Amino acid sequence: MTAQERKAALAKLQDPKISKPCMTGIPILYHGERRTFDAYMIPLEYLVYNKLNGRIGSIVKSYEKQNRPLDPENEEDSRIIEKFLWESKEDANKKTRMSLLYDHQQKYGIVTADGKIIDGNRRASLLNSIRRDETIPPNQKQHCNYFIAVILPVDADRKEILRLETTYQMGEDAKVDYNPIEKYLKCQDLYDEGFTRKEIASFMGETKANGEPDTSKIDLYLGVLKLMDEYLQNYHYDGIYTLLDKNEDSFQKLYSALKGYSSGSVASMWDFDPEIDTTDLKLISFDYIRSGFDQTDFRNIITKPSVGNPNRSFFGCKDIWTSFRDFHFEKIDPITDAEESVDEIRNNANGADITRLLRARDNSWKSKVSGLMLGNYNRSKDRLDNKQAADNPIKLLQKALDVLESIDTDQPSFRNDANVKQYVKDIGSLIWEYKKMLEK
Repeated sequence: MTAQERKAALAKLQDPKISKPCMTGIPILYHGERRTFDAYMIPLEYLVYNKLNGRIGSIVKSYEKQNRPLDPENEEDSRIIEKFLWESKEDANKKTRMSLLYDHQQKYGIVTADGKIIDGNRRASLLNSIRRDETIPPNQKQHCNYFIAVILPVDADRKEILRLETTYQMGEDAKVDYNPIEKYLKCQDLYDEGFTRKEIASFMGETKANGEPDTSKIDLYLGVLKLMDEYLQNYHYDGIYTLLDKNEDSFQKLYSALKGYSSGSVASMWDFDPEIDTTDLKLISFDYIRSGFDQTDFRNIITKPSVGNPNRSFFGCKDIWTSFRDFHFEKIDPITDAEESVDEIRNNANGADITRLLRARDNSWKSKVSGLMLGNYNRSKDRLDNKQAADNPIKLLQKALDVLESIDTDQPSFRNDANVKQYVKDIGSLIWEYKKMLEK
């Protein structure tokens, strides 16, 4: 059915001479006014999916970036959208599917006047899968030919539809079920549509303790998404948001740190360049995020110093940062530069899933750089620990003794390596200086 045919069919369905609503008096805030609506049993063939549904927005955008735009009115594309909806929460979908079959639809959805599903895409897709399932007797699944939903008036414009989508998909407690990246994309979509930060915060259920919309959360979402886009562009993965999985915390921490450093007003800091040095920090941080580095340890690279604790991170200490940065650019960048290009991977894909091939590219890169990056991190972390413990000599002396006692002096290199002899000589000289200080 075309949009016009669906629109005519839904208008006819609402004619009291032809059918009656199955639910009445449903309160919905519509165009700023609280109104009551009725819900109808709508034949599923009258409806089309919303491809940018908040549950699968990142997946669809990633797919379209790599392949082609999806058209929900096309049967093949509709099945692709259904696949994305199923895989987005497979365990929950199995339970909901059984509930729809045996307990029927308990919660109404919302659709536009021409049949686009605003709220209820997942449930509608499960109903479609049930009615196509030939293992289920027809008399047992007859009710699954219909989707219970409110039909919005014809004056529902794009802005109002976006508001309703967000309110129902991300303004409820159920939003925790969504992939974290979805809220960033939805926030940007709303901002691009002209909504204010206050309106977006209200739609997304982001409020302060006093109940007022929390616009700072919206600033955070917009800023973090911009950083995520820069990350994807850095590796030529533009728009493939599925490659950001499980890194939300690192991006939030990095955004907060870069925002503070770029302002140039960080307490107890060396004379870094707010543009050049923070760009270096960002690029190196991107590599550590790409490597899957532990999010807690990641803080030791980027955290802003404070008056009471100036030695909180590698970047906060000029000597540690300079050494850490120079090693990274010298050892890691050549490996990254030698990677097979994304264009080459696309051209040689032969129909294979591009996202899978790009993940394989990332894994190959990780196998080459992980040891170097971890070693560089550990050396820098030791130096940072020593700085932090500088006002407690006994801890450093105990640590030094433990390290010296752990040396295997039976190794041939201990006696034959000239570097070992030089280090022993330097340690001896330093200990002699300490002894003289203590004897005064």
